Amino acid sequence: MGEKARAARPLAVAPGVWAFRSQGFAGLLSTLISLGEEALLVDPPMFREEASRIRAFARAQGLEITWLAITHAHGDHAYGMAHFPEALVIAQREFWPFWERTAPGEADYFARALAGFRAPPLRPPHVTFAEELAPDLGRKLLLRHTPGHSPDGLLVELPGERVWICGDTVIPIPYLASGDREELLATLRGLLGRWQGETIVLGHEQVLSGEGARGMIECNIRYLERLR
Repeated sequence: MGEKARAARPLAVAPGVWAFRSQGFAGLLSTLISLGEEALLVDPPMFREEASRIRAFARAQGLEITWLAITHAHGDHAYGMAHFPEALVIAQREFWPFWERTAPGEADYFARALAGFRAPPLRPPHVTFAEELAPDLGRKLLLRHTPGHSPDGLLVELPGERVWICGDTVIPIPYLASGDREELLATLRGLLGRWQGETIVLGHEQVLSGEGARGMIECNIRYLERLR
């Protein structure tokens, strides 16, 4: 089963977990996770108006967005941190070195793709990790390194709710412009081996559950295998 979140009407993924779909670029999905009175936002939207709507929604639930998790250093997933300047940022250890190498190209691409868009400056993450992180934020969370789409990819897992927030590790058609095919295949095969019915939030457009989730991972693997 697959569902699409809408910018004005977020999709409830699990209790205290909502996905918001950007109307501005490629259906980017941002995921808000309640931490009690605080909240973690995964991949904040790159447009100020959309960020403001998510902040307003969070506050209506009695939540303040104090943490951000950035699934990887591509502009559509990372630029949104500029709209939450007070939030602490979590990223994989390779995020900032990779961003420093690719930021000029990202800025050029989005300036061409989006008329009038100017890339904001980003700040280094406050918390980084190598392979796995279980932050003590008032809710059981696990962040895992998922390289392949980019060297710094991360997945946010909510074990109790059986939800994986995948970034661009899982998307309808794998994209390797700044990634590595063999790394991504290894990551996806690992996810498939661990999958036990989890709902997956893709980096763009869809939230999938049941066999739709498993099938998307399998389709990504088959696509990459055919690139040999």
